[in-house]
Amino acid sequence: MDIPDFEIAVFDMDGTLYSTDNSVVPAVLDTFREFGIPEPPVDEIEDLIGRPDTYYHDWVRRHGGDMGDQLVEAVDARERELVSERGSLYPRAKETLRELRRLGVRTALLTNAGHDYCSMVLHTFDMEDLFDAVSWFEGHGDGDKAERLGRIIRDFGGGTAIMVGDRFYDFEAAKAVGCTSVGVSHGFGNEELDTADIVVHGLWGTVELKLRATARRLEGVDG
Repeated sequence: MDIPDFEIAVFDMDGTLYSTDNSVVPAVLDTFREFGIPEPPVDEIEDLIGRPDTYYHDWVRRHGGDMGDQLVEAVDARERELVSERGSLYPRAKETLRELRRLGVRTALLTNAGHDYCSMVLHTFDMEDLFDAVSWFEGHGDGDKAERLGRIIRDFGGGTAIMVGDRFYDFEAAKAVGCTSVGVSHGFGNEELDTADIVVHGLWGTVELKLRATARRLEGVDG
């Protein structure tokens, strides 16, 4: 599939730029064991990735019963440790962002994670300067991902945009605001990638999309 030349690239974080394999799932399992709580299935934890931060914390809290709040705090603390100790970006993540920006694309980060977690990941991997805008989930009433995606595009003054992600939340948001959804074939999307407008194999695929789209535009061929 060919797509129009784009001026804005909005990226999801967990499962798209940042690999949660060594932080989110182990943080839950480690902490549940520490509290003597039966470990949930790994696929149940993975399904939480990409959901709003409050949903994730409510899920943890329910498993903790009377210790719910303490369990949430402990999981978050363990996750912070693991992001610093074992966390990693997906291959060529920073290189992709830098190259898109060099090609004149404005880049933004759109995540359902909360402010503290989002800021921690950006700081840990020295990514603060690779985005023109960052939108995290601030809590109930903050608006869904589609609303925040539309806000980013409007704040940029409009323009042709792509939404890059790995979950149906990302692709539904793109559809709602009328931009192209790009699924990245890593992370926890699996069959959900089928709902993206186009799927690329690895993050560098977004750079290749940009180069092809620009070449078609210069040749006078519509996307």
